[in-house]
Amino acid sequence: MTNKIDPTRPATAAMNHGWNDAGYADALNVVGYNYGQRKMQYVKDHQQYPERKMIVTESASFTSTRGEYADNNEKGYVSNFGTNTPGWGMPPAKDWEHIIKYPFLSGMFAWTGFDYRGEPTPIYRWPCVVSHFGIMDYCGFPKDGYYAYKAAWTDTPLVHVFPHWNWAGKEGDTLKIAAYTNCDEVELFVNAKSVGRQKVKAFTRVDWKAVYKPGKLVAKAYKGGKLVATDVVETTAKPSRMSLNSDVSILKADGSDVAIIRVAIKDAKGRVVPTADNLVKFSIEGPGRIIGTGNGNPGSHELDKDPQRMAFNGYCMVLVQSDFKGGVIRLKATSEGLSDGEITLMVK
Repeated sequence: MTNKIDPTRPATAAMNHGWNDAGYADALNVVGYNYGQRKMQYVKDHQQYPERKMIVTESASFTSTRGEYADNNEKGYVSNFGTNTPGWGMPPAKDWEHIIKYPFLSGMFAWTGFDYRGEPTPIYRWPCVVSHFGIMDYCGFPKDGYYAYKAAWTDTPLVHVFPHWNWAGKEGDTLKIAAYTNCDEVELFVNAKSVGRQKVKAFTRVDWKAVYKPGKLVAKAYKGGKLVATDVVETTAKPSRMSLNSDVSILKADGSDVAIIRVAIKDAKGRVVPTADNLVKFSIEGPGRIIGTGNGNPGSHELDKDPQRMAFNGYCMVLVQSDFKGGVIRLKATSEGLSDGEITLMVK
């Protein structure tokens, strides 16, 4: 039995199949179901084994690439509209709906919180080197599906509309627009004209179609007939400057503390340019060092230790680690054609 090794804690296992075969489930304290929504396996098993303790050990497997809205086999990108999701997967937050609906499920592990190196799915080949399952990309930049979970897990009224509205060359084309929300209804305005107000089914995305013309998307969300949340997406101008933001302002002088600094490429009005791919170079002064860079691009082969990175769909990231002495770290970001960016960190 599994408890012979560690009798202090319940034992579980992430099982793709075989829940009722060969005594596997009998060896566990909590039976793990990977993608148990297939043929509603965990519902059937609860009826047959009502005393069985269950947990969803893998769920969702929704594939998407941050900031991408069409599948691209050559580059290894997957649309956030869910057009290339594995057959065993689920749309974002639909797995949480099952946790609410079936109280005998004790919880779930969404596969996955972040993208990770290897296992590109769909079965993309070189140059794709990263998975697409993450709610966030491997730098922690949220994908659109992130907001489906946020809507499910917060009582604060929320609406998130996508895609971006920078589609030069597609003027006059009809494009899909979608939103995630935890409200009752959402109305979408394209360049100040309503394209429809829709009732929302919990844990489900709402979609529209509209002809593209540069301008503005506005999604207005209602609860009980009252406007409670708004989201705006605008067509931006060309990249003009960079914005640097750190998760901390003070580092410990222990030689191991790390600041995660997010870099956004913005236009002259301060709006993130959602298609920006500028090369950003970093330099540092003071008691710290650059230990890594990233951008969330599943096809990027740039060296993670280089003090430079291409932005991917508007963002990149740099990690700064402290030395063993106090002082001020100054990190500078430069990119051809853009105003420089700079951020300071205290080391104590």
